[in-house]
Amino acid sequence: MESCTNRAQACPDCGWPESEIYQVVSRHPTSTGMVVYTRCACGRLQVRSLSLPGGPGTQR
Repeated sequence: MESCTNRAQACPDCGWPESEIYQVVSRHPTSTGMVVYTRCACGRLQVRSLSLPGGPGTQR
């Protein structure tokens, strides 16, 4: 499994562009936004941490 902080531009196994999500496995809300588990075309699982507008650290 690969963390978002160590994210490359393409899958290290098959070269699939990381910007093109092949499959969303699951989404889970967190206190700072959302964690999204995605799967590459080759089957590699990735974890993406997304900050949502209006979350902690965002000024209005």
